[in-house]
Formats: sequence, structure tokens, C-alpha cells
Amino acid sequence: MPPIIGQDKDALLAVLAQAGLKDISQIQPLADGLSNHNYHIETPTAHYVLRENANAADSFCSREQELFYWRHLAKAKLAPELLWVSGDQRYYLSQFIFAQSLPSLPLASQFTPLMEDIEGRANLLTENRIAASGIDTLEQSEVPREPSMASGYQDLSLQDLSLQYVAWKDLEYQCSAATFCLGEVHIEAWLQSHADIKGAAEKQAWYQSERLALLDSLTPNRAHSLLLQLLQRLRKQATGPYHISITEQWQEYHGQLLAFAAADKGEAWQSRLAQLLSIQMQIHGWTATLADCLVEPQFCHRDLNPHNLLLKDNQLYCIDFEYATASHPLCELAVVLATHQLTPAQRYLLVRQYLAGHPGLTSDAIKAIPTAIEMYWVFAVYWALLMAAHTQGERQQEYFDWFDHFWPLISHTS
Repeated sequence: MPPIIGQDKDALLAVLAQAGLKDISQIQPLADGLSNHNYHIETPTAHYVLRENANAADSFCSREQELFYWRHLAKAKLAPELLWVSGDQRYYLSQFIFAQSLPSLPLASQFTPLMEDIEGRANLLTENRIAASGIDTLEQSEVPREPSMASGYQDLSLQDLSLQYVAWKDLEYQCSAATFCLGEVHIEAWLQSHADIKGAAEKQAWYQSERLALLDSLTPNRAHSLLLQLLQRLRKQATGPYHISITEQWQEYHGQLLAFAAADKGEAWQSRLAQLLSIQMQIHGWTATLADCLVEPQFCHRDLNPHNLLLKDNQLYCIDFEYATASHPLCELAVVLATHQLTPAQRYLLVRQYLAGHPGLTSDAIKAIPTAIEMYWVFAVYWALLMAAHTQGERQQEYFDWFDHFWPLISHTS
């Protein structure tokens, strides 16, 4: 058997023996989560995942709650099957899913939502407009053009448009509320310009369905469609006996931090706590905004980042249910928007399709999406500082680094 890159080979083999696995062909570490360790286990007849839970993560989740939702989602074919749990709930054995890659065209930049043929479509529409107006193109020295979504950014040549295959985890990205809003402005401006030209050339109104269809036809991949499919299936799941609001989650995390503040956690920890305390008024306003657009909670995974999703047979599967509960519907959407490399057009589509007729949200909930993204990153820095409080040395510094990485993604007015 190849050597195991890990702390204790014999200890892992003993755990696998408890789970009923003795004829082990191979053990390979998988990419570690920020809280837990995972191993790919191979036997002559099957493949499994062994997860080792970190002790520090126990303060963030109820293992009983986590296992309740994991089993529920596995029955709904939205998660790998959970096969065995150790008596102390430190180890889980589950089905291994061989993930597939996502076919995709290359992205020129984060603000290029419509890909290369925008310029071609723009030229065609401009020509149609000129023809409709009866102006001879030879006599027209300069034709007003709508602003291109690609202007000011790296251009894609036709030879660059070869299909690539991207692992889902490689869609990882950090999108702030400010970046999301800027993308919305770019898309609305382009759509309005496009509508003006279409109206001049074809004398027809441009309906919302046509706007979305155009954007959808020009996206580089189907990531937004796969995420929408997953989100729509998840929101139909039973909420179960567990529930926490965004305000309650904030208060719970904040209370834990204040309890640690009474102890001597060192200058590095205290200075970061001071940063977090400086935006409490903003957090209070954000939680109030989200409460105002809530009609009823739904089941939420609450950590649908690319590392917790597996693509197989054109369907996304979830893993890691430490934060699963019934909560605010915008929780799910905010995580996806904040952590996936989607173009502004893909975000635009996903937002509107997710919100369409959503029974758990008010009709103006779209206005609260930037706020939901803000709160996602707020919870991320709370998590990092709480994990740092539970650890020491190099591991603690890793969580300080995560805090410092997440902090600029939050809007600061103080």
C-alpha cells in the first residue's frame, strides 16, 4: 500500500476496521477543508471517503444536526450516502463520488459576461438600425455605438474560444457585495443599450424573458444553470427540527467571541476583535434588512462553496453539512454568489431565476442581495476568529490569515 500522507497511518487503519473495512488497497488524502480532514479510501471492490472532524469545529455545529440533514439529503439524491459514523462522531465514512469537470469557454475577465460575439451582435444590430433609418452607411461618418461589455477589458480572439474542462472546485472565487453591484450595473447598462438599438431597428418592445434568454445564450458555461437546479431542489427539502435566523446566528457568534475576549488571547487576536467590533452598527443594519424581506425560512445548506459541491451526470451533489439548518432563503444564494467564479451575466440570471415566485421572500428581496453577501463575509470573519481562539501556533496563524483575507471583502464605513 502506498504511504499515507497523514498523522497516523495505523490510527486510520484502526478506524477503518471499526467501520468494517479491512482489505484496504490505498489511502490518499483529499483536499482538506478549513475545519476537517478527508481521505479517499480504496478497497478491491469500492471507493469511500473517510472524514475526520476537527475538535475546534464542534463549537460551530451540532453533530446530530449535521448527520440529520446529511441523511435526509442523501435520501433525496442530493448528497453521497453516509455509510458509517464512529461512536464519538469524530469519523464519518461515506460514498465516494467520482466528480466530473465542467465544459467551459475561457473567461477574458470577471467583467466580461457575454463573451466574444457581443461585438459581432453589436455590429449587426447597428447595421439593422442604420438600414431601418434609411441612412446610407457610406455617408455616415460615425455611427453611435452602444457601450460594449468587453470594452476596457482583455479581448478574446476566436482562436482562444476552445472548450476547456474545469474542475468545479476551481470555480472558487471571492465576490464582495461591491463587486456584485458593479456587475449588475454593467449588465443593466448593456441591456438598456441593446434594448434601445433593438427598439430603433425592429420597433418592438424587449421583454424580460428575451433579455434573460440573450444573456443565457452568451454565458461561457452552464455553472449558473446547475447551481439554480441545485438551489431549487434544496429549497423544496423539509426544514426539519432545526432553525436559526441570521440575527440569531450573529448574536450566537458574537456572544462566543465576547466570552473569549475575557481571556488573554494575545494582541493579534484582540486587535482583530477590535476590527470586528468597529462594524457592529453596520451588521445590525444588515440583519434588519434581511429580516424585513423574509416571509418564511427554508432548508439551507449555508456553505455551498465550490469545495462542497461535486458535479456528476449534470447534477451537483452537496457535501459537508456542518452549518445546515432552516434559515433565510438568501443565505443559500449569497454563498453561491460570493464564492463562485460566475460572470456578471451568470449572476444576473441566477439571481432573477432563483427569486422568481419564491414563496419565502418578499417581492423586493432582490434589493437585499448585496446585504446577504455582506453577511456571508461577516460570518466568515467571525468563523476565522473563533477558530483562532480554539487553536495555537501555526494553526492559529492560518486562521488569522483567513480573517485578514476575508476582512477586505466586507464594506466598511467606520
